[in-house]
Amino acid sequence: MYFSTMKKALLVADSGGTQTDWCYVDSLGDRHFFTTSSFHPSNWNEDFFKEFAAFWDLKPEMKKAEVHFYGAGCLQETNKKRIGTYFSEWGFTNYHIFSDVEGACRALLGNEAGVVAILGTGSVACEFDGEKITSIHGGLGYLLGDEGSGYYFGKMLLSSLLNNQFDAELSVKLYGLLGDKGEILKQVYGNEGKKYISSIPKLTNSLKQGNEVLQNLHKNNFELFLNNCFSDVCVDGVSLGVVGSYGYHNVVELTETLHKNNKELKIVLQYPINSLTDYTQKQTF
Repeated sequence: MYFSTMKKALLVADSGGTQTDWCYVDSLGDRHFFTTSSFHPSNWNEDFFKEFAAFWDLKPEMKKAEVHFYGAGCLQETNKKRIGTYFSEWGFTNYHIFSDVEGACRALLGNEAGVVAILGTGSVACEFDGEKITSIHGGLGYLLGDEGSGYYFGKMLLSSLLNNQFDAELSVKLYGLLGDKGEILKQVYGNEGKKYISSIPKLTNSLKQGNEVLQNLHKNNFELFLNNCFSDVCVDGVSLGVVGSYGYHNVVELTETLHKNNKELKIVLQYPINSLTDYTQKQTF
């Protein structure tokens, strides 16, 4: 959807645990999409600031845009203020900071009420009344939670593999993809361990079709998510909206798990950036 009567440019961002998706809407209403590394608070340091100071200096026209930034970790006011300070120091003068959970609700529901989950690198569930989030469930991060996420599936799979809980045929295939035990542990406990574990669903996706063990592992992951995050939210018959690559790429297992628990999948989006830009334009003009 394009808006030919735009009077100002917009820069919309959806930042998760792995990457940030951007949409720059110029003064003519044309959309320009690009992707950068994640703006998650765990990445905020001097190198991060310098990297993006140089990045934005190459895009001076975007600094004039009105920014609507939706980021993982930005439910906390301290993080909202800090990322706002970054944008200010990078030369932006008009910016609005929201959490990625708010972004998921607006992308999926607009101004309607409903129940939403993010099932990507991490996981979180919430209730939305059409204007604001009324309750948050989960969202404790990879050390204390994230059941139903790509990271959690990676942890489950690697633990089962390294503890010899898979049959010989599947183990051989997995080691063929991932390397031997020593190589796997080196990756897990290296500087990029979280990123590596989160990549396991994608790395092993080619083995999932026709493999009931892996399919059930995904279902168990979603079951844990429902039990831990939705037991007091998602009543029987409720429709759930989902954002995130993990939920999107494993929608068959997600749908079956929801049906088993008397729940329905209303909609699933891999990337909410386009819908989020639609919402922002409607609210801004």
